[in-house]
Amino acid sequence: MRGNEGPCRLDIASLPELSLLTYEKRLAEALRGFLTELCLTNAGVVMAYINSGQDSNIDDLIASSAELFLKPGQLSYDRHAVIESDWGAPPHVSIALSFRQPAMTTAFHVVFDENSVGVHIDAIEFATATGSESENLRRFEAALAAARLSEH
Repeated sequence: MRGNEGPCRLDIASLPELSLLTYEKRLAEALRGFLTELCLTNAGVVMAYINSGQDSNIDDLIASSAELFLKPGQLSYDRHAVIESDWGAPPHVSIALSFRQPAMTTAFHVVFDENSVGVHIDAIEFATATGSESENLRRFEAALAAARLSEH
């Protein structure tokens, strides 16, 4: 009997300490141009879109921010965004996205606060069974590279 040949979710909770950070760093590096472009958008406009549930506008914002850096359809808005704020403090904004390649899908959040922008990976699913830790990271990096338009 053959093993699991279908999609296989990487168990993020079982990764060795700091391994998830390596995946998040690779993702952030691959999305650097997109993240830079997204940060140029007026924060008030983004928060207004989120507060009023204007998902199609957020879709457009994500697509236009990615178009110079990633092949079409590689990055999509997952229809969930949150703004957290306390009186007198800058807001904390989180936007759920998916990165999709035939070999892999990654669900993650882009997180904005007063001084930084980052990514937080929620799930990684490979199209075929997972391998060793180094093989999975190599596959992850290959999928990220395949999605890029050029070396921005």
